[in-house]
Amino acid sequence: MIFKGLKENSIKKAIRASGLKSVNYTEGRGAVRSLAIIINYDTLVDYKPLMDIAKAIRISNDNIFIAGYVEKVYKNVNYMIPVFSKNSFGINGKIKQEDLHRFLDRPYDIAINYYSKPNLYLEYVSTMCKSDLKVGVSEGSEHINNLVLKVNEKDYDQFSSELVKYLNILKRL
Repeated sequence: MIFKGLKENSIKKAIRASGLKSVNYTEGRGAVRSLAIIINYDTLVDYKPLMDIAKAIRISNDNIFIAGYVEKVYKNVNYMIPVFSKNSFGINGKIKQEDLHRFLDRPYDIAINYYSKPNLYLEYVSTMCKSDLKVGVSEGSEHINNLVLKVNEKDYDQFSSELVKYLNILKRL
């Protein structure tokens, strides 16, 4: 119990310390080439529609990387994507899982934080993701995301059209 509290406090402190960096999009960073998607796998098992969103912003499947949070990782379940849980982090928020470490070491042009309910571990992974632009779907996540699209989590079409619209405004497509 004490270690759980230490871990959670360390992660909260890291999230606050990371702060959202302001990004200047007038420099013309060019087209989006890589995409990270962070999901709550327990609530969004079917991540295939997110691949359609990637097609809408013209990203090839080779440059799409997805990681999902689960409450408990079961060894005999084939998750199809790298998953992490609260047990994937050490006392000071240190990442213990190799798949998650590789996911977070890679730089991305855009990170989509596709979850609506607040979750400490999802927020931590979202803040640690190396991305120029972070897009989310939940209100109250402005401290993590540069752009928050307030749409229903299950409405992939609306999210996709809004994302394309804003990426065009930012001259990223």
